[in-house]
Amino acid sequence: MTTDEQAILDQLNADDWALLYRCRWSQPDADRVVPQLAKLLDSNAPEIRQEALRALFRIGTPAAPAAQRVAELTRTEDPLTRRLAVLALGQIAHTIPDVCVHPLASTLSGPECCRDALRVLAFIGGEAKTAIDQVKPLFDSADAKVRKAAVVAAASIDPSNPEVFALLRKATKDRSRIVRTAASKCLQAGETD
Repeated sequence: MTTDEQAILDQLNADDWALLYRCRWSQPDADRVVPQLAKLLDSNAPEIRQEALRALFRIGTPAAPAAQRVAELTRTEDPLTRRLAVLALGQIAHTIPDVCVHPLASTLSGPECCRDALRVLAFIGGEAKTAIDQVKPLFDSADAKVRKAAVVAAASIDPSNPEVFALLRKATKDRSRIVRTAASKCLQAGETD
Protein backbone atom coordinates (compact mmCIF):
# COMPACT_ATOMS: atom_id res chain seq x y z
CA MET A 1 0.00 0.00 0.00
CA THR A 2 1.49 3.31 -1.03
CA THR A 3 1.26 6.51 0.98
CA ASP A 4 -0.92 8.09 -1.72
CA GLU A 5 -3.35 5.16 -1.69
CA GLN A 6 -3.61 5.30 2.08
CA ALA A 7 -4.14 9.08 2.01
CA ILE A 8 -7.04 8.74 -0.43
CA LEU A 9 -8.64 6.01 1.68
CA ASP A 10 -8.14 7.99 4.88
CA GLN A 11 -9.79 11.01 3.27
CA LEU A 12 -12.77 8.97 2.10
CA ASN A 13 -13.24 6.85 5.20
CA ALA A 14 -12.42 9.17 8.09
CA ASP A 15 -15.80 10.68 8.81
CA ASP A 16 -16.55 11.09 5.17
CA TRP A 17 -18.99 8.37 4.26
CA ALA A 18 -21.34 11.30 3.89
CA LEU A 19 -19.23 12.41 0.91
CA LEU A 20 -19.68 9.01 -0.73
CA TYR A 21 -23.44 9.19 -0.33
CA ARG A 22 -23.46 12.84 -1.45
CA CYS A 23 -21.87 11.65 -4.69
CA ARG A 24 -25.18 9.90 -5.42
CA TRP A 25 -26.87 13.22 -6.10
CA SER A 26 -23.99 15.63 -6.57
CA GLN A 27 -22.33 15.11 -9.94
CA PRO A 28 -19.44 17.50 -9.15
CA ASP A 29 -18.61 15.43 -6.05
CA ALA A 30 -18.87 12.20 -8.04
CA ASP A 31 -16.70 13.64 -10.82
CA ARG A 32 -14.02 14.39 -8.22
CA VAL A 33 -14.22 11.20 -6.12
CA VAL A 34 -14.92 8.38 -8.61
CA PRO A 35 -11.67 8.82 -10.61
CA GLN A 36 -9.67 8.68 -7.37
CA LEU A 37 -11.42 5.44 -6.40
CA ALA A 38 -10.98 4.00 -9.89
CA LYS A 39 -7.25 4.67 -9.59
CA LEU A 40 -7.20 2.69 -6.32
CA LEU A 41 -8.63 -0.33 -8.15
CA ASP A 42 -5.20 -0.70 -9.79
CA SER A 43 -3.47 -1.09 -6.43
CA ASN A 44 -1.44 -4.23 -5.76
CA ALA A 45 -2.90 -4.39 -2.25
CA PRO A 46 -6.18 -6.35 -2.09
CA GLU A 47 -7.38 -4.38 0.94
CA ILE A 48 -7.05 -1.12 -1.02
CA ARG A 49 -9.04 -2.53 -3.95
CA GLN A 50 -11.66 -3.85 -1.54
CA GLU A 51 -12.10 -0.50 0.21
CA ALA A 52 -12.35 1.26 -3.16
CA LEU A 53 -15.02 -1.24 -4.28
CA ARG A 54 -16.97 -0.68 -1.06
CA ALA A 55 -16.82 3.06 -1.65
CA LEU A 56 -17.98 2.72 -5.27
CA PHE A 57 -20.84 0.52 -4.04
CA ARG A 58 -21.92 3.28 -1.64
CA ILE A 59 -21.78 5.87 -4.41
CA GLY A 60 -24.01 3.79 -6.68
CA THR A 61 -25.02 4.85 -10.18
CA PRO A 62 -22.66 7.88 -10.40
CA ALA A 63 -19.78 5.38 -10.09
CA ALA A 64 -20.52 4.16 -13.63
CA PRO A 65 -17.31 5.68 -15.08
CA ALA A 66 -15.38 3.08 -13.04
CA ALA A 67 -17.48 0.17 -14.35
CA GLN A 68 -14.92 -1.16 -16.82
CA ARG A 69 -12.25 -1.46 -14.15
CA VAL A 70 -14.72 -2.90 -11.62
CA ALA A 71 -15.82 -5.46 -14.22
CA GLU A 72 -12.21 -6.55 -14.69
CA LEU A 73 -11.98 -7.32 -10.97
CA THR A 74 -14.68 -10.00 -11.32
CA ARG A 75 -11.84 -12.16 -12.69
CA THR A 76 -9.44 -11.64 -9.79
CA GLU A 77 -8.20 -14.61 -7.78
CA ASP A 78 -9.20 -13.08 -4.44
CA PRO A 79 -12.77 -14.23 -3.62
CA LEU A 80 -13.63 -11.20 -1.46
CA THR A 81 -12.45 -8.75 -4.11
CA ARG A 82 -14.41 -10.67 -6.75
CA ARG A 83 -17.59 -10.60 -4.64
CA LEU A 84 -17.22 -6.89 -3.88
CA ALA A 85 -16.77 -6.24 -7.62
CA VAL A 86 -20.03 -8.08 -8.34
CA LEU A 87 -21.83 -6.10 -5.64
CA ALA A 88 -20.42 -2.79 -6.94
CA LEU A 89 -21.52 -3.70 -10.47
CA GLY A 90 -24.96 -4.32 -8.99
CA GLN A 91 -25.19 -0.63 -8.23
CA ILE A 92 -24.18 0.53 -11.71
CA ALA A 93 -24.87 -2.29 -14.20
CA HIS A 94 -28.34 -1.07 -15.16
CA THR A 95 -26.83 2.11 -16.59
CA ILE A 96 -24.22 0.36 -18.77
CA PRO A 97 -25.24 -3.28 -19.18
CA ASP A 98 -23.01 -3.80 -22.23
CA VAL A 99 -19.95 -3.40 -19.97
CA CYS A 100 -21.31 -5.42 -17.05
CA VAL A 101 -23.34 -8.41 -18.30
CA HIS A 102 -20.50 -10.61 -19.55
CA PRO A 103 -18.31 -10.15 -16.43
CA LEU A 104 -21.32 -10.88 -14.21
CA ALA A 105 -22.22 -14.00 -16.21
CA SER A 106 -18.64 -15.21 -15.92
CA THR A 107 -18.96 -15.31 -12.12
CA LEU A 108 -21.98 -17.64 -12.15
CA SER A 109 -19.78 -20.74 -11.98
CA GLY A 110 -18.30 -19.74 -8.62
CA PRO A 111 -20.25 -20.25 -5.40
CA GLU A 112 -19.10 -17.04 -3.71
CA CYS A 113 -20.66 -14.73 -6.32
CA CYS A 114 -23.36 -16.76 -8.03
CA ARG A 115 -26.46 -15.55 -6.17
CA ASP A 116 -25.32 -11.92 -6.12
CA ALA A 117 -24.58 -12.02 -9.86
CA LEU A 118 -27.98 -13.62 -10.56
CA ARG A 119 -29.72 -10.84 -8.61
CA VAL A 120 -27.85 -8.19 -10.60
CA LEU A 121 -28.66 -9.90 -13.91
CA ALA A 122 -32.33 -10.07 -12.87
CA PHE A 123 -32.22 -6.34 -12.12
CA ILE A 124 -30.72 -5.62 -15.54
CA GLY A 125 -33.52 -7.65 -17.12
CA GLY A 126 -33.85 -7.87 -20.89
CA GLU A 127 -30.54 -6.10 -21.44
CA ALA A 128 -28.84 -9.22 -20.02
CA LYS A 129 -30.11 -11.67 -22.67
CA THR A 130 -26.56 -12.62 -23.59
CA ALA A 131 -26.24 -14.21 -20.13
CA ILE A 132 -29.29 -16.48 -20.37
CA ASP A 133 -27.27 -19.52 -21.48
CA GLN A 134 -25.16 -19.26 -18.31
CA VAL A 135 -28.29 -18.85 -16.15
CA LYS A 136 -30.28 -21.85 -17.44
CA PRO A 137 -27.96 -24.59 -16.08
CA LEU A 138 -28.37 -23.11 -12.59
CA PHE A 139 -31.97 -24.37 -12.51
CA ASP A 140 -30.31 -27.72 -11.66
CA SER A 141 -28.01 -26.41 -8.91
CA ALA A 142 -27.82 -28.43 -5.70
CA ASP A 143 -28.43 -25.18 -3.76
CA ALA A 144 -32.12 -24.19 -3.57
CA LYS A 145 -31.21 -20.52 -3.10
CA VAL A 146 -29.22 -20.58 -6.34
CA ARG A 147 -32.13 -22.31 -8.14
CA LYS A 148 -34.52 -19.65 -6.84
CA ALA A 149 -32.20 -16.84 -7.95
CA ALA A 150 -31.87 -18.53 -11.37
CA VAL A 151 -35.67 -18.68 -11.67
CA VAL A 152 -36.03 -14.98 -10.92
CA ALA A 153 -33.12 -14.01 -13.17
CA ALA A 154 -34.29 -16.07 -16.16
CA ALA A 155 -37.85 -14.77 -15.82
CA SER A 156 -36.55 -11.20 -15.68
CA ILE A 157 -34.07 -11.57 -18.52
CA ASP A 158 -36.04 -13.45 -21.17
CA PRO A 159 -39.57 -14.40 -20.08
CA SER A 160 -40.80 -14.98 -23.64
CA ASN A 161 -38.06 -17.53 -24.41
CA PRO A 162 -39.79 -20.93 -24.79
CA GLU A 163 -36.88 -22.71 -23.12
CA VAL A 164 -37.05 -20.36 -20.13
CA PHE A 165 -40.82 -20.85 -19.95
CA ALA A 166 -40.33 -24.64 -19.90
CA LEU A 167 -37.71 -24.33 -17.15
CA LEU A 168 -40.05 -22.14 -15.11
CA ARG A 169 -42.87 -24.69 -15.50
CA LYS A 170 -40.51 -27.45 -14.41
CA ALA A 171 -39.39 -25.35 -11.42
CA THR A 172 -42.98 -25.20 -10.14
CA LYS A 173 -42.43 -28.87 -9.23
CA ASP A 174 -39.02 -28.33 -7.60
CA ARG A 175 -38.31 -30.14 -4.33
CA SER A 176 -37.83 -26.78 -2.58
CA ARG A 177 -40.81 -24.65 -1.67
CA ILE A 178 -38.90 -21.39 -2.19
CA VAL A 179 -38.11 -22.39 -5.77
CA ARG A 180 -41.68 -23.54 -6.47
CA THR A 181 -43.09 -20.30 -5.07
CA ALA A 182 -40.68 -18.13 -7.06
CA ALA A 183 -41.41 -20.02 -10.28
CA SER A 184 -45.17 -19.78 -9.75
CA LYS A 185 -44.96 -16.04 -9.09
CA CYS A 186 -42.80 -15.51 -12.18
CA LEU A 187 -45.24 -17.45 -14.35
CA GLN A 188 -48.20 -15.52 -12.91
CA ALA A 189 -46.43 -12.21 -13.54
CA GLY A 190 -45.78 -13.30 -17.13
CA GLU A 191 -49.49 -14.02 -17.63
CA THR A 192 -50.46 -10.50 -16.54
CA ASP A 193 -47.96 -8.77 -18.84
